[in-house]
Amino acid sequence: MVTLAESATELVDSIVQMPGEFAEVAAHDPLNYVLIAFGALFVAGASAVFGYLSLGAALSLLNIDSSPPPEAR
Repeated sequence: MVTLAESATELVDSIVQMPGEFAEVAAHDPLNYVLIAFGALFVAGASAVFGYLSLGAALSLLNIDSSPPPEAR
C-alpha cells in the first residue's frame, strides 16, 4: 500500500526528472525536438486560453451589477 506522502514524493521526483528525459529523447533526432516544442506550445496555448476563460468566469461571479435589469417587452 502506497501512502499519500510516498505518492507525493514520487510525483515531485518525476517532475524533476522529466526535463532530462525529454532532452534525452529530443537529442536523438532534430525532428523529435521540433515535435516536442510544438507539443509544448499547443499544451501551453490551450492552458492559457482555458485559464483566461476560467478567470473571467470567476470574476464574473464576483461582479455585482448595480444597474436595474432591462425592461421586459
